[in-house]
Amino acid sequence: MPSKYQPQVSAWRDDLPKGVYTTKLHLSNNKKLRYANDDYCELSRRFTGMGSLLIRLIVIILFFICVLIANSGLVAVLFAIFYFDTYKALFIFLFFVFLMCSQIFIQFFLTFLFCPEDCPVRFNRKTGKVYIYDHFLLYCGSWATFTRSPFRAKEISVKEFNWADIQGCMTSVSVPIASGGMVRSYRLECVVCEPDTTKVIDHFLLAGSTSLGYNEWMWINNYMAFSDNNLDRELMPEEAFTWPIKVNWPEEIDKKSKASSLEEYQQIDAEYKKLGNK
Repeated sequence: MPSKYQPQVSAWRDDLPKGVYTTKLHLSNNKKLRYANDDYCELSRRFTGMGSLLIRLIVIILFFICVLIANSGLVAVLFAIFYFDTYKALFIFLFFVFLMCSQIFIQFFLTFLFCPEDCPVRFNRKTGKVYIYDHFLLYCGSWATFTRSPFRAKEISVKEFNWADIQGCMTSVSVPIASGGMVRSYRLECVVCEPDTTKVIDHFLLAGSTSLGYNEWMWINNYMAFSDNNLDRELMPEEAFTWPIKVNWPEEIDKKSKASSLEEYQQIDAEYKKLGNK
């Protein structure tokens, strides 16, 4: 049976129930909690392997080498197209192959070089708002990987949603391995629906894992419902944040996401709207 949230997210597996999880077991945040108080919490959505400075530097160097190889191949094929009369159709085909590879490698090289240490998400339970700090690589499987300019790698987008409009889905992808069997990866996706409908208007990645688990989703649901009794409040260690490009929330969003009441949120919103009209 397909997801009740349409259009359905890619590789959908299951719709997740929303509400207070009454389990007496300790609800773990999988060491994703960056900050939490009685008003709001912030959870990490850092890419797998990006927590290590060494791994990130190795990835950057590898993609830089790939860029050099792809561009060298591009120059060589261009030379062959203009100076050789035979196999011209093959050289033209190879030109487009190297051109696409070059674009993708530049995209990933600049993205890993300029993307911030993390792409967190904030949940404010006093205002019922959710804030997404997003970077393009989180959705590197989209067509924008091929169509978007790689020199926009520094861009960050910040979105605001109502918690009431957000639902959870589990997606999974299986990949065969040479030795036999399958490797399966799971993703917790949040879909954003039009108010009081199941029509999806946006979605964002909440967490990814190699094992099936709903820990972050259950933790967030209980937190937003002020059901804190069995929530893990252990924060991510400070030494986990080693990359020099830090998370920098826009001032307006930073203030709104920390508001202690809906009235305070509305006051901040009115102030910035007034400033915008001047």
